[in-house]
Amino acid sequence: DNQDDGLPHNFAIYEDESAETPIFQGDIVEGPNTTDYTFTAPDAGTYFFRCDVHPTQMSGTVVVE
Repeated sequence: DNQDDGLPHNFAIYEDESAETPIFQGDIVEGPNTTDYTFTAPDAGTYFFRCDVHPTQMSGTVVVE
């Protein structure tokens, strides 16, 4: 749910914080707008996620159990 008027965002998951090996990269969506991403979850573990447009401002971890 991108509520930022006129700003693009996406959601991407990588193997680690280097962001060199993508697991999933969602399309970039300009706000305000919503989208649903569908992908196969990776194996159990901890992964890095970010907005590829704003990688230093919007990032964190995803835990798959």
